[in-house]
Amino acid sequence: MSGSTLLATGFVVDAPDQGTIFPSAGGNSANPKVQAIYWRCIVALFASARITNPVQRLALFCNVRPPVVDGVDINSVLEGYGVELRLTPLTARLPQGRTAAWGNVLYFFDILTALESEPDDLRFALVDSDVLVTAPLDPLWALLDAEEFAGYIVATEVDEPVNGLTRREMADVASGLTGRNFVPLPHFGGEIFATTLGAWHSNRAVFDTMLDQATSGTGPAAGVLTEEHIFSIAFAVLDQPAADAQGIIKRIWTSPRHNTARLGDQHLPIWHLPAEKRYGLADLYHWLARRGFPVDVPSDEFRQTAMRLCAVPRKSADKWLRDGLRQVAAKLGLRQ
Repeated sequence: MSGSTLLATGFVVDAPDQGTIFPSAGGNSANPKVQAIYWRCIVALFASARITNPVQRLALFCNVRPPVVDGVDINSVLEGYGVELRLTPLTARLPQGRTAAWGNVLYFFDILTALESEPDDLRFALVDSDVLVTAPLDPLWALLDAEEFAGYIVATEVDEPVNGLTRREMADVASGLTGRNFVPLPHFGGEIFATTLGAWHSNRAVFDTMLDQATSGTGPAAGVLTEEHIFSIAFAVLDQPAADAQGIIKRIWTSPRHNTARLGDQHLPIWHLPAEKRYGLADLYHWLARRGFPVDVPSDEFRQTAMRLCAVPRKSADKWLRDGLRQVAAKLGLRQ
C-alpha cells in the first residue's frame, strides 16, 4: 500500500429556505434540533476513528464552523480528536423543489474539489456521519490496490425504488449516457465512497456530466437525485469496476420493524447505523461526553460499549425498553 490516506465525512447546515426531509433523523435538515442529531453522530464517528486508528488522518467538510451543542463546543472536541476542519460551501445542489428529501447529498462534488491541492496518490474515503469505525482501516485502503474506486453494494430488488430510481432505471440512464446496453445496475449506497485523487481526476467527467444533466433537468441523467444514483451509474459506465466494500462496511438496520444485524457484524471495521442516529449514537456521544471525550480508550472496551449501545449484533432487553420509551416520547412531541 502506498500513499497517505484520509477518512472524512461531510455535513451541510441548511438554511431555513434550503431544508429537505431527512427521514432517518425524523425532521427537516434546516431544523437546529435535527442538525444537533448529526453533530452528535459526527463526534461519535471521529472519536471511534481516532480511538481505533490512532494515526489516521481525519477531516470534516462543512459549510459552517461546528457550533455549541448540549453546552459542548463541538469544534473544540473535534480538534481534540485531531480532525481537520475544511470549510467548504455547497454548490452541487439540485434546483429547489426537485426533491423533497436528502437535498444536500451531492456535497461530495464540492468535497473532492476542495481536495485539488492534495497529491494524486492520496487514498480518500468519504463516509456518512452515522457511521462508527471499530477496527483498523487497513482493509478499506487495500481495496484501492486493485481498483480505482470502492463502494458498498446494497442488496436491492431490481424494481425497488432507490430514492426515486430503480436499478433497472439506473441502467437505462447508463445506456443513455454511453449508447451501450446494461442489465440492472448494482446499487451502490451512499454510506461510503473511496478513491485515489488521481483516479477521481481522470474519471470525474462522467460524474460531472450527470451532475450537469440532473441540475438542468435535461439529458439521460435528468432524473438523478442522490449520490447513490451517481455512484451506481458512474461505476457501471467506467472502464474499471469499483471494488465492493462488503466485509468492511455494512448498512446495519436496528429498528424494531427492520433489523439486519447479525452475529459477526461486530467484527466489521465500519458500521453504518442509520436507525441509531437518535438512539445508540446519541448514547455513545453522551458516554464520551461523561468521560471528557477521551482519546485513549482501549479499542476493545470501545467496541464492546458501541455493541451494547447500538445493538450490534443484537439488541438487549434494556435497549428495547429505553428506545421504546424514547420513540413514544418522540411521537408525543416530547423529544426530537
